[in-house]
Amino acid sequence: MFSIENISIKEYFELQDSSKYDIFIDTLTPDNIFSGKRFDANRLTLDEVHVITQILKYSNIDKIKGMYIELFKLGSFEISAEKEFYNTSVFDLFRTKKYINDFINNLVDTENKLLKGVPDEKLIRIGAAEKLAPVSFLLTKMRLAEQFCVSPKEVGNWNYNYAFSLMIANKKSNDIQREYAQLK
Repeated sequence: MFSIENISIKEYFELQDSSKYDIFIDTLTPDNIFSGKRFDANRLTLDEVHVITQILKYSNIDKIKGMYIELFKLGSFEISAEKEFYNTSVFDLFRTKKYINDFINNLVDTENKLLKGVPDEKLIRIGAAEKLAPVSFLLTKMRLAEQFCVSPKEVGNWNYNYAFSLMIANKKSNDIQREYAQLK
């Protein structure tokens, strides 16, 4: 029977060859428990979702550690957040990272499905989508900020679910206005 030792994240990163652990990265069942704590996805802000998305795309251990400290509220009077992170089981890291990845991918898929617009031929010809992609998140915040007379920074602090519902409402309103204009 195959057996593997449960090691800490610190011990995992100290290994010369981590391959016998790496096979578990994609096979473990996702879970939202890290060091006995859960994070509440319903409390994430618009900016936090964006930052998590970027960290998962372009991650290194320091960024992942910082994300975990914030999401799971690591650290206490008895133990520093960094020490708690590194002393937690590497399997907790694998499970929660998969959970967070799945959660963010689901959000992105939902956004793409519900916010996808009708492509405009002229915008396609000039490659607008590709040119605006690097700043699309900021443009979204700017549009909402303008609509509600607040700063884009304030919009970033809004609850993600609230901001997303506003984006859907705006899209539906724009779609109806476009359809109505075509009737004339």
